[in-house]
Amino acid sequence: MESPWRTVQLFLSSQGAGIFEVEVDTDTKSTRCSCPVWKKLFSCKHTIFVNTKMKLNQGHYSISVPNEVPESVAVEANEDPKKFRDFVVRYAKVEVL
Repeated sequence: MESPWRTVQLFLSSQGAGIFEVEVDTDTKSTRCSCPVWKKLFSCKHTIFVNTKMKLNQGHYSISVPNEVPESVAVEANEDPKKFRDFVVRYAKVEVL
């Protein structure tokens, strides 16, 4: 069975603490993050950022990718959570918070 969790955004720490991933459960729209704050509090500035963007977009998170990326690459990536994560890592804009 396919996991409902998909990586939707990468964040670069403004303090140089690392790179963090936010995932969305495609069934429930819940979010989780790989940062230490989320692991302690189950909330962080990264998930707040994603949740706010989803709220403004009727529950969907729009990933910013260059226009040069062929639509067929995005469609193929959508078939599998691992392919989708690889797509996000390779093409999506990395946010800095």
